[in-house]
Amino acid sequence: MTGRVLAVIPARGGSRRVPRKNLQDVAGKPLVAHAVEQVGEASVVDEAVVSTDDPEIRSVARKYGGNVPFERPARLATDTAASVDVVAHALDWFAARDETFDVVAMVQATVPFRTPADVDGAIRALYEADADSVVTVSEFGAPPLWSVAVDDDDLLYPQFQPDVLWADEVPRSQDLPRLLHPNGAVLAVRTAVFAEQRSFYTERTTGYEMPPSRSIDVDNEFDLDLARALAAYRE
Repeated sequence: MTGRVLAVIPARGGSRRVPRKNLQDVAGKPLVAHAVEQVGEASVVDEAVVSTDDPEIRSVARKYGGNVPFERPARLATDTAASVDVVAHALDWFAARDETFDVVAMVQATVPFRTPADVDGAIRALYEADADSVVTVSEFGAPPLWSVAVDDDDLLYPQFQPDVLWADEVPRSQDLPRLLHPNGAVLAVRTAVFAEQRSFYTERTTGYEMPPSRSIDVDNEFDLDLARALAAYRE
């Protein structure tokens, strides 16, 4: 494997669903600390940076060995700010100091059970597949083809294929196609492609699969409770 890799950990101070989410404790340390330590122990990452607008997150990240060399602009710390713009800002900050990278990875603080091996594995998968980008994925808990929606009369209807649930014999889950979803742990892209497409999803995106046990993404209070319960069970 060749090329320099930058890992960006986005960790803004605000959060709608879970107040101060990136500082919430899971398994004895804040969420942002898990991400800092995971990229710090990954062997393929050449440089890692925490992008935050929040003084407390900056202090905590540095306590756990994180590099926080700049303050994220307020315009990139709103609820509507795009993650790709946060990553682009980090790349521009390094470019202004004549530091360039071949691959940039976004490592979200909200996935605490990701491992350094997952970070390495995802980026290696990008190179091994000769892809332009890689996204970590995991299997759905329930088959997406079982999805139903509610119409204006409060009646259910199949969202995708009517012959799956609305059938004489409902197919077993093991007989349906095995589908995966992005889990938010690691997204990485070649920087030349990122400069052109401003996205981690390209026509040549490969996947790195992680088990559900390492794929919990803390997006709401239930996710946080689930992560804490799993951490307590493991202890």
